[in-house]
Amino acid sequence: MRALAVFVVCCITASATEPVCAGAWLLPPGKGQAILTTTFADARKAYDAKGRLIETPAYGKFETRIYVEHGVLDWLTVVAEGGYMKFSGEAGAFDHLNLLIDEAKAGLPLSPQAPPGVRYDGLGLGAIGARTRLFTWNDCIVSLQAGVRAAPPAARRFLDMRDAVQGDVRLLVGRPFELFGLPGFFDAQLGYRSHGQNGDEIRADFTLGLRPLPPILLLAQSYAGFAPRGGPAGVVAAQKFQLSAVYDMTASLSLQLGAIAAIGGVNSPAERGLISALWWRY
Repeated sequence: MRALAVFVVCCITASATEPVCAGAWLLPPGKGQAILTTTFADARKAYDAKGRLIETPAYGKFETRIYVEHGVLDWLTVVAEGGYMKFSGEAGAFDHLNLLIDEAKAGLPLSPQAPPGVRYDGLGLGAIGARTRLFTWNDCIVSLQAGVRAAPPAARRFLDMRDAVQGDVRLLVGRPFELFGLPGFFDAQLGYRSHGQNGDEIRADFTLGLRPLPPILLLAQSYAGFAPRGGPAGVVAAQKFQLSAVYDMTASLSLQLGAIAAIGGVNSPAERGLISALWWRY
């Protein structure tokens, strides 16, 4: 029962979206980009309180979201995000038994079938924020980004949101480099996010990009979250890793394809999925 309760909490909090490629750099005034992303993911196992894989009720989810960045001033870029999601989870092994017990105690007719699993189909995350440059040092840029996140009441449990409004503040560091003559970049983000399902969270996101050919950008991305205070599931930690390739079809339009998987965690689902995205720069 404890493992199942932990999984239910985690499968609904692990569905929070992450930006596809939000870096430390700012956009010139009047310039911007929009990224439309679609993700198909599922999980049949979860990491328990000791980080071991255990069998849990399966779930699947579909998300589509649009992320926009727009340069306002030399030192200010605004960001926004909105999306739709569909979540479908299996009922737990003891859900029918618990329902029968509750019905028997209340003197109600006993249900012959197990209750349906967790379902959601509707609007997802909405977010808005701004990024400003703090300073540059040689080739490095250091920025600060702050924003707020919101979602419909029924969607919050699937987006790791406890309250109606959630704050996200992060420090970003970016640096270009060359590897064997190939251009690339590194971006690191350390953040704090308030009011998650299991309390306030520490976020750490890393992106490594490399261009083996002028029209192709290879991306390796890591998304990590840690809720140290604990909540219904106790301490929660999640680590996702994403590999993808972005192909520049034109000077303003690109296509991204890739895969994402949870490679470790504590009280969190072993989620895996496929992503696709369309980038438009203006």
